[in-house]
Amino acid sequence: MNIGKNKRLYQKYFKRPFDLFCSILAILFFFWLFIIIAILVRIKLGSPILFTQERPGRIDPKTGKETIFKLYKFRTMTDQRDENGNLLPDEIRLTKFGKILRATSLDEIPEIFNILKGDMSIIGPRPLLVKYLDRYSQEQRRRHEVRPGLSGYAQVNGRNAISWEDKFKLDVEYVDNITFLNDLKIIYQTFIKAFIKREGIHSEQSSTMEEFIGNTKSDSNLSNKKLVIIGASGHGKVAADIARLTGYSEISFLDDNENIKECNGYPVLGKTELLETLDNDIFIAIGNNKIRRELIKNLQNKKLVTLIHPSAVIAKDTKIEKGTVIMAGAVINSNCFIGEGVIINTSSSIDHDCYIGNYTHVSVGCHIAGTVDIGKNCWLGIGSIVSNNIAICDGSIIGAGAVVIKNIEKAGTYVGVPAIQMVK
Repeated sequence: MNIGKNKRLYQKYFKRPFDLFCSILAILFFFWLFIIIAILVRIKLGSPILFTQERPGRIDPKTGKETIFKLYKFRTMTDQRDENGNLLPDEIRLTKFGKILRATSLDEIPEIFNILKGDMSIIGPRPLLVKYLDRYSQEQRRRHEVRPGLSGYAQVNGRNAISWEDKFKLDVEYVDNITFLNDLKIIYQTFIKAFIKREGIHSEQSSTMEEFIGNTKSDSNLSNKKLVIIGASGHGKVAADIARLTGYSEISFLDDNENIKECNGYPVLGKTELLETLDNDIFIAIGNNKIRRELIKNLQNKKLVTLIHPSAVIAKDTKIEKGTVIMAGAVINSNCFIGEGVIINTSSSIDHDCYIGNYTHVSVGCHIAGTVDIGKNCWLGIGSIVSNNIAICDGSIIGAGAVVIKNIEKAGTYVGVPAIQMVK
């Protein structure tokens, strides 16, 4: 790929008109195919015909943030559920017909309308999940400097088995080297791969696509990735180690205790008032739920990040809010929501369809069964267990080793087996 004047002219003046021309042409020539596939999806899989999901688009130069758009695809899975009404695993719901659509990339046809709307381009980095935004390094985030694409340089030059880091390197290489000839080359290679070799062009063809949890190996491109951790404590030490494992090359602390000068070998720069002068990523390593909540609220537009240990196992449809930490060996199963500023500690587990409210602390070895709703500002002690279909109200404390077998509707401290409220 050659960098030069042609790239700038094409990208600035001709790439969008080229996308419009190609998308309109595709709609005119392949509308019949769209109708046929839509009818088959309706017959074989039912409704809705289209699968829609929010994805991040190009960075808006005015706000400095990624625009969020709705991606359209043909549906490839059924909505089969178990006896409790929970969706079955993807591998079971993915039908033979759906596999054919994915193998030929025909499920991607509705994305032509995303291109027509200006959400996407014919060629560009593939749009991934919104929850990945906080997990990119500064260099990796450059993939969003351009519109995402129906196909991309990483899809035709790398196999599905290559690491996320390698895919992102290819994406950034494309961003730095956009030319008309390169786009034509990628279109040709995409056609060969999807329709002649029938390999599919996206790792999303797999029903169990591995989740991107952050950077797991050192990279010279991560040299500018800096993190400031608030709280030079034991919790801060754990957060620093996760940050190191996920690609942060420069880690430091802030703490209002003037006597602390370093934490686990990392420097303490001073008090939290220094935040106003820093442009680093920020993580709050404070175990106390109330203090953590107030600090996060005071950050406003600062770059609060989520830290996820590489050994944590997280279902791809789980949503995780900012400021949360998920530690080594934690397991979070399908269709869970993890709120803002949550602590998911070492070797804890959260089963399917759970809701964990903002600023809740899940301690080491805690096990939460399926379809559990835990409110805000809760604390679940070491080794505690919550049975399935339980709701726990805001501000509840579950003691170490306690077993919760019925709903908790009044805030307080609950201990024992089964858990009962302590009387003052």
